[in-house]
Amino acid sequence: MADPLAKEMQKLYSLPLNEFSAARNARAKALKQDDPELAESVGKLPKPSVAAAALNELVNEDPSEVRALIQSGKRLREAQEAAVSGKKGADLNEAIQEHRTALDRVQRDLRRRKLSGPTLEKATQTLRVASLDQELAPLLERGILHEELTSSGFGLDPGVVPVRPRAKKPAPKEDKRAQDRRRREAERELDAAEKALADARRRAERALRDVEDATAVVEKARLALEDVG
Repeated sequence: MADPLAKEMQKLYSLPLNEFSAARNARAKALKQDDPELAESVGKLPKPSVAAAALNELVNEDPSEVRALIQSGKRLREAQEAAVSGKKGADLNEAIQEHRTALDRVQRDLRRRKLSGPTLEKATQTLRVASLDQELAPLLERGILHEELTSSGFGLDPGVVPVRPRAKKPAPKEDKRAQDRRRREAERELDAAEKALADARRRAERALRDVEDATAVVEKARLALEDVG
């Protein structure tokens, strides 16, 4: 992170939650004379939620498990891309299980922090969302989250949908009848490809919903067991 604000964020969000506000205000005041623009930006940094602060703390203490989770999320996206495009690649079910195992390991670290049930659920959801989103993953990896992340449901990354190939320009001497024939063939191929894409999308989303549902059931059971103990 080269820009000054990012550096300030990493320092401030690595602090214990109860120290954040005072440290942020003091830092903004210290920067005001030399860099008023940066001072204003620092002063506007939001205090992290309890769930976000717990994740930032975990990353700063031991980033290895979180990095492994992010890498498994990357491999899961690649497996999705292969499934959507019809190319050979990593097995989607295997990638889902790898991501699930990595998520479990980070959850175990979170449970040691004695978070409340709702906070643990928010932190777990944030882990899941950030690890599967290539734009949000850096916030998790650097420990600069200020709020928990939510998702309306796991969907395929639009960026992995294959780009349709550009139609080749007709040869100079190609007549209209040949052009029409080629166009009809291209339309049939496109229709078949879109149906295959929709089918792959449904399979991937269904598999991941099953994993998330199972995760929620396991987590609920674990919390119930902890309450009894």
